[in-house]
Amino acid sequence: MFGYSKLKISLIMAVVILGFVFALPNFVPQSVLKQLPKEAQSWFKPVTLGLDLQGGSYLLMEVDTKDLIKEKLTTLADLTRSDLRAQRIRFSGLTVDDGVMSVRILNAADVNAAREAIRKIESGQLNIEVEESTLKVSYTPDALENMKRKAVEQSVEIVRRRIDELGTKEPQIQQQGADRIVIQLPGVQDPSEIKAIMGKTAKMTFHLVDEETSPQAAQMGKLSPDSMLATGDETGYIVLKRRVVVSGAGLDSAKGSYDERGAPAVSFSFKAAAAKEFGNVTRENVGRRLAILLDGKVISAPTINSPITGGQGIITGNFTVQSANDLALLLRSGALPAPLIVAEERVVGPGLGEDSIKAGTNACLIGLAAVLIFMFIVYGFWFGLIADVTLIVNGVILLALLSLLNATLTLPGLAGIALTVAMAVDANILILERMKEEMMNGITVPKEVIKRGFSGAFSAIFDGQLTTLFAALFLFMLGSGSVRGFGITLGLGLATTMFCAIWFNKVLLMAWFAVRQPKKIDL
Repeated sequence: MFGYSKLKISLIMAVVILGFVFALPNFVPQSVLKQLPKEAQSWFKPVTLGLDLQGGSYLLMEVDTKDLIKEKLTTLADLTRSDLRAQRIRFSGLTVDDGVMSVRILNAADVNAAREAIRKIESGQLNIEVEESTLKVSYTPDALENMKRKAVEQSVEIVRRRIDELGTKEPQIQQQGADRIVIQLPGVQDPSEIKAIMGKTAKMTFHLVDEETSPQAAQMGKLSPDSMLATGDETGYIVLKRRVVVSGAGLDSAKGSYDERGAPAVSFSFKAAAAKEFGNVTRENVGRRLAILLDGKVISAPTINSPITGGQGIITGNFTVQSANDLALLLRSGALPAPLIVAEERVVGPGLGEDSIKAGTNACLIGLAAVLIFMFIVYGFWFGLIADVTLIVNGVILLALLSLLNATLTLPGLAGIALTVAMAVDANILILERMKEEMMNGITVPKEVIKRGFSGAFSAIFDGQLTTLFAALFLFMLGSGSVRGFGITLGLGLATTMFCAIWFNKVLLMAWFAVRQPKKIDL
C-alpha cells in the first residue's frame, strides 16, 4: 500500500519502538536506574544536563606562555653553555631575561663561531643579534606562535585526562581564544579540588646530587654553572646537577601505593626506552644520591644502592593516601607544558539551574500544546491527531538520540528542540496543504490524494531541511560551547523530522486508511 513493503513498514516501526526504549530513562527515577546492571547503565541512561540547567562550576584557565618561553630559553642557555665549553669558546654573563638570552663572548674572534653554535641548537627558530661581543638570542615570531599553539593544545588534552580520572560527570573542556581553556563542571559546587589539580604543572625530573658543593657554599654564591640549589620539605636545601638524567615524560604508569614501612607512597614504572636510560644512570652511579624533583621542588633524594634495571621505582615522602593518589594522577596524565592560571571562576547554583529547566520546559510544553490544538482546529480530528502523534514521536526519537550520544543538554539545546518542533509542524502542514491542493485540482480518490500529497510536498520539505542542516553544520564546525550544542540538537532534530514527517507519518495515514476505508478526504 502506498508503495511501502511490509519490510519497510517493519523497519520504520522498529525505529520508533527503539526510540521509545532509549528515551525511557529520561522518565524513570534515578533510584530505579541505579538498580540496573552496570552493563545496562552504560547505555541505558538519560540525557545529561549542562551547567546552565543543573548548576555547577565554570573555570576559565589561562596558559602562562611567558613561563613556557622562559623555560625554553633556560634550556637553551644550558645547551649553549655545554656547546661553548665543548668548542673552548670563553664566555661570561650567560643570562635569561624578558624573553631574551644574553651571552658575552670574551674573545671577539669567537663571536661568529659562537653564533653558529647557538643557531645549530634550534635551527631556523632563533633570532641572534650581535651587540659588540654580546649575543642576544630570542625565538622568531613564527616559532613563538607555534610554541604557544602547541602548548595550549597539549594543555587541553592533559586537563581532559586529569578531570576524567577524577570522575567528574560530563565535563566540558575546550579552548577559548589563543591561550585560554574553558572548563565547565556540571553538578560540581566546590571546584577547589579541581583547581588544586589543575594548578600543578607536574613536571618530574631526576637529577644527581652534587656531593662536592655544600648548600651553605651554594647560598654564599660558590656554585658551579653545572649545578643548582634546590629545596624540599624532607631534604631542606640541597645542591643538584643541572642536567636532567631522566625525564618524567618517559613514565608509563603511576599509582598510589605503600612503602616498606606501610606509609603512603607513589610507585611508578617507565616506558621501555626510559627504563633503559634509568637503568644505565643507576648502574653508573651506585652509591650516589639521585634526587626526584616535582615542579622544581625536591620530593626525595635517596641513595642508589644497586642498579634499577626493571624500570620501576617508588616515591616516598610525607604523603597522605589522598595526596599520594593525587600525585599519581598528575604523573599519569602527564606534565603541563606551562602553568595554568585561574582567570575567571563562577559557580552556578542548582536552584538557578532548576529555574532554567522549569522555564525551558514550560516554554516547550506551551508551544507544543498550542501546536497540537492548532492542528486539531485547522485539519480536523483524524488528520490533526496523526500530525500530533507524529510530532510527539519526533520529540521522543530526538530525546533517544541525545541519550544514545551521551549529549549534554543546555539552554541553547532546549532552543534547538523548540525549533525542531517548529520544523516538524512545518513539514506536516506542507503535506496536508499539498493534499488540499490536489483535491482542489479535482483529485477525489483518497488513496491518490495521500500519495500525491506526500510526493508533491517532498521536494519543499527536503529543500527546507537541507538548507537548515547546512546552517546547523556551520554552527557545529565554527561555533564553540553552547553554539555547538545548539547546532547538534538542531541537526539531529532535522534528521528525526525527515524520518517522522515523510515515513512514519505516511505509515500512520496508511493505518488510518486501512481501518477507516474513507470514501473521501475531509480537510
